[in-house]
Amino acid sequence: MNTVEIEDNSVNRGFYFICFGAFFIMLSLATHLPAYPHMLQEFNLTPGYAVWMQLGLAVGLTGFQPLLGWIGDSFGLKLVIIIGGIFMVIGSLLVALSFSFWVLVLGLFFKGISGAAIAPSGVAYAGKFMKGTQRGKGIGTFMAFSTIGALFGPVISGSIVDTINWQGSFVFTSILGVIAILLFSFVPQVKIEKRQKLDVAGLFFVIVLLVGLLTIPTFINGFGVQSGMWIPSLIIFIIALISLVFVEKKKAEPLLDIEYVGNRNFWVPTTIAVFIFLGYSGVMYLLTFFVQNVQGKSATVVGFLQMAIFLGTSLAAYFSGRVLKYFSARVIIGTGISMFSIGIIMLSFVHIETTFSYLFISMSLIGIGSGFQTPAIKGIVVSKAATERINVVTFTNTVIENIAQRMGASFALVAFNIFSVSGNNVQAMAKTSWVIMGLIVIALLFLPLIPRTIPGIHKDDELLSKSAVPPPLEKEEIR
Repeated sequence: MNTVEIEDNSVNRGFYFICFGAFFIMLSLATHLPAYPHMLQEFNLTPGYAVWMQLGLAVGLTGFQPLLGWIGDSFGLKLVIIIGGIFMVIGSLLVALSFSFWVLVLGLFFKGISGAAIAPSGVAYAGKFMKGTQRGKGIGTFMAFSTIGALFGPVISGSIVDTINWQGSFVFTSILGVIAILLFSFVPQVKIEKRQKLDVAGLFFVIVLLVGLLTIPTFINGFGVQSGMWIPSLIIFIIALISLVFVEKKKAEPLLDIEYVGNRNFWVPTTIAVFIFLGYSGVMYLLTFFVQNVQGKSATVVGFLQMAIFLGTSLAAYFSGRVLKYFSARVIIGTGISMFSIGIIMLSFVHIETTFSYLFISMSLIGIGSGFQTPAIKGIVVSKAATERINVVTFTNTVIENIAQRMGASFALVAFNIFSVSGNNVQAMAKTSWVIMGLIVIALLFLPLIPRTIPGIHKDDELLSKSAVPPPLEKEEIR
């Protein structure tokens, strides 16, 4: 089979095809939020059942990312992103045509797999083919495209739900999945010199671990904390975690790069991201039920408020990626956490008559804070990863972040349901915001451990040099 060198133009074209495809997939993933209350009404279920919907999405979004990372390193990233498009089409149609609640959950599970395939793809691509300023810009651009997709999802979905029905929004996302597949087909196929062996034991323990962890809030919601029904899930999680670490350390090519996880350039930024994403995702899900069920406003209003958080995230990520070269990683991440904190503090003062503009500003600040730190965090994570293991590293980081987001969302839904039962649901968001502030304080404790410079983006001896010229791209072979 003939091979040709991958030139700069080919790299850039492939990168933007990934970005535009990710735009449509992330738009599709964000459409279910405003539809949640209507979907539950369809099956005459209480808000607490949204935890099962969230569980289906979460298992798909987190449980299969390590497998997809292995596929990317062994068969090429192009196959992974096309798989993502296919699962978006199948999952969306299952939800739209669901004849029972559990078929709906299965559809959300497939949509989660789609997100698992796409969310880390642009970061892995930029980490492998781009250097210096170009890598920072690439990561920022991809995160911007991803969150801009999520920006339009709630608004479009809310409008479709209000004017047609909730099923129509999922028919719409199946069409977007087809468009994404067409875009991904134009991404160049990189030749893999060495195919890695699948770590079956690692995959098994990852899935068991995640199911145990993610079902904890589900059982708390269904039976209460005092019942102890969630304890078996906690035990399963702990046993699976210990077994996973033991198994992965003995593997030459592990599914999760446990050795690199211990590197400060991985675990410190990932830990900060975990505490921030717990609050980021939890606030969004809590907002959906607060605005619709407590304030009595429409799904379209929820869509516009979620648009604020995604717009802030996308613009901040895009801008941060471009200035990352000229500031230390600590400054970038610290600034993002500060903006995030201001938005959360604003939520501690909400009440039933809180205005749309107040919530919009708060959501915008939360989005800006989260997005501004993302390129720095991702840049640090991939900075010392081996090129041949870049997909495994980025997917490992993303699965940890996604677990945090799913846990944050699940516990927010549980909190809302508990407050609803006690008749104090008006204060649900305000009280939860103080818990989130505690998580932010913990995240700040890790900030001094962030390295000042980012290998692959900063020069060790010239952090603030504006005259630095990025090195030429590495050459790779493609089919």
